[in-house]
Amino acid sequence: MRTQSESGFTLVELMVTVTIVVILTLLAVPSFAPMLNGQRIKNASLDLVSTVTLARSEAIKRNTVVNVSANAAGWNAGWSVAPGTAAAIRSEAALSGITITETNANTQFQFGGNGRMQQPLNVSFTIKPTTAITGVQPVCVKVGATGRAQILTGACS
Repeated sequence: MRTQSESGFTLVELMVTVTIVVILTLLAVPSFAPMLNGQRIKNASLDLVSTVTLARSEAIKRNTVVNVSANAAGWNAGWSVAPGTAAAIRSEAALSGITITETNANTQFQFGGNGRMQQPLNVSFTIKPTTAITGVQPVCVKVGATGRAQILTGACS
């Protein structure tokens, strides 16, 4: 008489596998923190650059002054783009886990109808994590008089 063998995993084998997966997960999670904070900084810098590009293109398209203004609590709380005194075209909400500071403490800048910055002529933003994290460098977003935005590694000088 032939007996059938059971195939599959025993409970002990399954528990060992689950334990190994849990240990590997616990080792991997802390290494994600610098990556996530670096990505937050990168996203904020790209949001700022896209805002500059939008404001400049709207100023040229409308042939009027377009303002980029920090929210009442500062650049950390978000910003908006508005032509002259009209309603905002775009508003950015506050971004968590990062600090945005303008080098000269400007809370607003504007582009004229020709697409060039009117006041102030240059702005620089330093974007860094709220709490210092090893391996995460700040980023500098510089906007020149022509409206060209650059993203540079390191704090603005």
